[in-house]
Amino acid sequence: GKITCVYGVDLFAKILDALGKDTLNRSRYYSYSAVTSSRSQTLSYLLANTHPDKIDTVETLRQALKGKRISKKRLIESAMYTPEWIGLIGEYLEIPSFESIVYYFMAHIDDQFDDRRRAMIARFTPLSEEELNLGAFDLTWFYSAVKLIGEEEFELIYDSAKYIADGAKHTRARKYADAALGKYSVDELETLILEKRNKDYLMAYPLIPRLNETVICRRYLFLQRFLKESKKFGSQRIASEGKAYEMAMKNLALSAGYRDTMRLTLRMEAKLLDDKRELLLPQQIEDYMLQLVITDDGTCEIVVTKDGKSLKAFPTKLKKHETVIALTDLKKILSEQYRRTRRMLEEAMENESVFTVAEVTTLMEHPVVAPMLSKLLLMTDTYEGFWCKGKLVSSDGREVELDDDALLRIAHPFRLYQRGGWRSYQKYLYDNAIKQPFRQVFRELYVKTEDERECYYSLRYADNQILPRKTVATLKTRHWVADVENGLQKVYYQENIVARIYALADWFSPADIEAPTLEWVVFSNSKTGENIKISEIPDVIFSEVMRDVDLAVSVAHAGGVDPEASHSTVEMRSAILSFVLPLFGIANVTLQEQYALIDGAMAQYSVHLGSGIVHQIGGSMIPVFPIHSQHRGRIFLPFVDDDPKTAEIISKILLFAEDKKIKDPTILASIVRY
Repeated sequence: GKITCVYGVDLFAKILDALGKDTLNRSRYYSYSAVTSSRSQTLSYLLANTHPDKIDTVETLRQALKGKRISKKRLIESAMYTPEWIGLIGEYLEIPSFESIVYYFMAHIDDQFDDRRRAMIARFTPLSEEELNLGAFDLTWFYSAVKLIGEEEFELIYDSAKYIADGAKHTRARKYADAALGKYSVDELETLILEKRNKDYLMAYPLIPRLNETVICRRYLFLQRFLKESKKFGSQRIASEGKAYEMAMKNLALSAGYRDTMRLTLRMEAKLLDDKRELLLPQQIEDYMLQLVITDDGTCEIVVTKDGKSLKAFPTKLKKHETVIALTDLKKILSEQYRRTRRMLEEAMENESVFTVAEVTTLMEHPVVAPMLSKLLLMTDTYEGFWCKGKLVSSDGREVELDDDALLRIAHPFRLYQRGGWRSYQKYLYDNAIKQPFRQVFRELYVKTEDERECYYSLRYADNQILPRKTVATLKTRHWVADVENGLQKVYYQENIVARIYALADWFSPADIEAPTLEWVVFSNSKTGENIKISEIPDVIFSEVMRDVDLAVSVAHAGGVDPEASHSTVEMRSAILSFVLPLFGIANVTLQEQYALIDGAMAQYSVHLGSGIVHQIGGSMIPVFPIHSQHRGRIFLPFVDDDPKTAEIISKILLFAEDKKIKDPTILASIVRY
């Protein structure tokens, strides 16, 4: 049989002596054979399986090495090659922080740790194994280790890092070290990243030293540019580059001294505006007055007036004026800020991120963020309401003064569902014509059923046929990733939860022959791989995952189901109609499950709240062909999303509720009158 473990400093020293100047075999765990293996492969195999004996000390190691011509370089390579010897070799070579810097290189490769390495690495950094594998970097650990080590020793350890793992996994740790030591310039790395789209370089980029707020802002904008350019690639590459972007943002936040990426984002977005705030004032150019106006929803536009009258078209002769160019650039910056901040606020709601009163106060000073945040419902552990100068104002007008140490979250509808005040806030939005930047109060909610709670799988979407590639494309912006082995999955790193959509599908094929069928949705522990009972999944995570699956089933259904026909969207439309109908004085419409039933003057009708198809009850379908542009601005919807289908369906219901006013001859010909 094979030799799997040998002990003692004597054997260790003899193996190193026998190796001489031969190069160690990089594939330590190859399929060893005494017949086919070379001398250096055999000795490398033995070295990889040596361990210090219980009685071995630095003195016994010194005695074993005495008289043998074994270099410092070879001993450092051996420590990298066989981690069991790190402690003794570090003591023998008398290199300060030897263990720390060796374990730095081991921690920052994209590889799994054994129990011993995991325990040792935990001594040096608070970052988890998952964070390190994904590309997080502990700058404090690195600098504290490098500070005590000599340049010669560091170079030897740096060169020996290739023996940590097979292949090129060690190169990430080297790139990080080079960046942190200032061996790369910012311009050099930006060029490399954009030309090669190298993710390790991207995550190393924030580590380049000499940070100040202007430099941080430049790097922040560069990372945003990288993420934006990812959208032109396929879904797999978008997902992998998205992960690298997230870790690069984390590295930038930690390097710049921010607690998390959200705080970094908030500060950088504020700085981008601070540097150009004077351009928000009216600008006089000849006889024209120009002003960058931020609208009530946070978007912006340049308004041009002459002699007090607003002009519809921008004067051609002004387009090359330096002030106009500056205003146009600022408009672009603010538009990008709107997009980024809107995404960040929605993710903050989904993650239930915590804000201090001071942070919310600062956000409300930003002209792009304030219009969005003021329309979002915030909550503490006790109260909820809309922000108003340090107070929360509830739907019934009650005001609660907030203490300076109060912690706030953007309320997820599940929390409103728990407290029982959800519908009152829906009515408040509609009565006050408040249009939210994303679906919050009217967000589709999914609650665990009693049958599901004690199960490890949810079967609520079983037997739906879906188009794999369309499903991947639909969910890619929601952080779902198609994995060759594990299928379509979404990882919640903080909670150590992986959600997976299971189907007998090749997620990378068009499914031209037969569309696969969804089987179940399952949640598992990202560390152990064990499935988690649905009752133990946080309710907000469960709701958001099911919302994503519902979206996929609706949009990517093999039968071509209308993309707005999901069960959750039907419920949302029913809620909106419950507020719309009384405003129009409509009393002859009944909402029943997926239908609006209308008792008209000429006949009775049903309108499907998913598809918008109109039927005469006891008769046939009535052809009503919408012109979507007619609905815009006429039907108020309490969220920013462009949702012409909802406007169309509401318009049809209002039309047939007053069917005596119908003039269209095609519609009238289809109605069989009483």
